[in-house]
Amino acid sequence: MIISKAKDAKADNFEKILNKSVANISTKANENNSYFQKRNFSEFEKDVYETVTEASIATEFEGSIELIAGQKFPDIVAKQYYGIEVKSSLGGNWKSTGNSVLESTRIESVERIYLFFGQLSRPAQFKYRLYQECLFDVAVTHSPRYLIDMQLEPGNSIFDRIGIDYNELRKKENPIAPIVDYYRRHSKKGEEPWWMGSPDEVVPVKVKLWGDLTSERKRELEIQSMARFPEIFSKGSPNKYKNLAAWLAARHGVVSPSVRDSFSAGGTVSKKIGGTRYDKLPHVFSRLHENIHDVVEAVKALSEVEIQQYWGVKLPVGEPLSDNQKISFWASKTIDCSRSNLKDSKGFIYHLLSTVFPKNDIPDCVKEGMRAYMS
Repeated sequence: MIISKAKDAKADNFEKILNKSVANISTKANENNSYFQKRNFSEFEKDVYETVTEASIATEFEGSIELIAGQKFPDIVAKQYYGIEVKSSLGGNWKSTGNSVLESTRIESVERIYLFFGQLSRPAQFKYRLYQECLFDVAVTHSPRYLIDMQLEPGNSIFDRIGIDYNELRKKENPIAPIVDYYRRHSKKGEEPWWMGSPDEVVPVKVKLWGDLTSERKRELEIQSMARFPEIFSKGSPNKYKNLAAWLAARHGVVSPSVRDSFSAGGTVSKKIGGTRYDKLPHVFSRLHENIHDVVEAVKALSEVEIQQYWGVKLPVGEPLSDNQKISFWASKTIDCSRSNLKDSKGFIYHLLSTVFPKNDIPDCVKEGMRAYMS
């Protein structure tokens, strides 16, 4: 790491040093074409240190730049406010893996960071840009890390897409959460972010097969599945279990070669609800009937981000959903999805929901649904 102790430098003066550093190191590369192809990252970091030190002569930074060993972020700090993170690539591109989203090793006082990037191919080339302007996406190694593109068009950074300023995001207690929320909202069918945004959401280290789970664990996941994925109540679609399979793998480390068997295996059954008899119910509706109380509780526990992701529902801005609104959305989606698989889907779903609540405490959405069904 490199630290400058100058106290009163301004951004434009610091950028003049960066401009001069890029020009000087480019001249060195032109004079010796093979020099930078032989440099590893540590050696290149020293090259940047020497170049910045030289460029700082006759400025307020002269004599204040220092190279410090250790895994700190960024690599160069000026006035304990400005910084430079050194990155490089050996191929002919301007992309690299960046730093952790959590920035746990960041020097607290640093507010404005630049990337100094070396493309160490032949011929070697160099650029600098404001750090957050180059971060186009997030990938996961041992923790979520930014991806760098020095040629990224303005307005296309990950922060532009999420709709949050980099400095606002990095200062959050959990900066990963808004990124996960963004990817959940924009996931396609069968996609599921597998790294979580909350310490309460844990992905198991080991992957398990569905068949090796206990009966109780299978039941828990079936309940959560029926709450999240109304499409599993449909008929005939070859893709109706794609979202469920991705969710099981990404969120619970469970792989099921035949996930449909848990919901569709077995013959049809008959059920009587509120004086109405429903014949030839497919197995999945029997499982819903047996677990409706727990499914409703799982629906009420869903976050608004999950509701938007899994149900495709556009929610009002700034107005948190009530439990009854969540139940209403779930009922509508489940009825729509199950029409192809159950002739009287509306009657079955609303009759079933009415058994969950005391007679004098049935939610308005269920009452309205029953009235519409009866009319």
